[in-house]
Amino acid sequence: MLSFRRWWDRAKTPVLGVDVSMSGVRVMELTSSGRHVQIAHYGYCSLPTGAIRDGGIVMRDEICDALRDALRASGSRLRAAALALPASAVIKKILSLPAQSSEDELELQVEAEAMALLPVARDEIAVDFAVMGPGSHQPDAVDVMLVAARQEKINERAELAAAIGLKPQIIDLESQALLTAMGVMLGSDGLPPDQLVGVLHIDAEHAHAYFIQDESLAFERQLSSTLTRRESNSIESICQEFIRAFQLSQTTLGSSTLHHVYLLGNVSAELQNTLAQRMAVSTSALNPWQTLSVSTGVGSGHHEHPSACTLACGLALRSFDP
Repeated sequence: MLSFRRWWDRAKTPVLGVDVSMSGVRVMELTSSGRHVQIAHYGYCSLPTGAIRDGGIVMRDEICDALRDALRASGSRLRAAALALPASAVIKKILSLPAQSSEDELELQVEAEAMALLPVARDEIAVDFAVMGPGSHQPDAVDVMLVAARQEKINERAELAAAIGLKPQIIDLESQALLTAMGVMLGSDGLPPDQLVGVLHIDAEHAHAYFIQDESLAFERQLSSTLTRRESNSIESICQEFIRAFQLSQTTLGSSTLHHVYLLGNVSAELQNTLAQRMAVSTSALNPWQTLSVSTGVGSGHHEHPSACTLACGLALRSFDP
């Protein structure tokens, strides 16, 4: 997983994955069992409609109450927490910088680029970066991922955890946490080198398309259609928008064959079948409860789709940062 340097901290102790999404709140604790990752504790609580809007916290007290209930239901005693910011709260950009640059030089160049992207007072934004590897287009360069967000958005998430007695240790990206979880659940068979893999993640009011290549997020796009009413025309609309997102990804990545599409979140068999037919590609819903080991007595319950816990799983995996 990428190593960010500031508000993306490294886990010094095991952390509880805390997912605060429109469809509900989830907390998950993972442990290692031999060579396998095991779900040790899990708790879920739904949220009232409108508690989160466009990624922003609207009903703070109701969300805190739900987090307390989810934490209590999980039975976990961990208090260090990893949370995530939604895509709508973060600006990301890949920079190509000289390979011989020192860490201080990289930081200065990243800061300058961030201020150009977000022309606001410096103390109002938080900036971070991670070196991704050798430059993809220039031999004497390195690719650096810049991430920037308003400080108030980071504080907003951290304060939710602090309000129920948790210690917010890590603020991650939703996309990065999902990618981390998928890498562990699927292994090399699910994310083959050079193959393009699609992901459709559906929350209560939003759908998001991700395209992964070489185990890295290559393209992402928020879709406008949702499945809140589960109407057939809504399913058709989401499929059309996902296909459009795939077509747009090709302008960035060049011509790539889609190897597989994975579905996460509030998904249905009808959506899975329709998308597979429209795209003529194998499509499946991820189920962490089948791909990971699970402690005795721990379960997802029957109140949500099994894949809905994937984000919490990805955040809890920060417990195993090198």
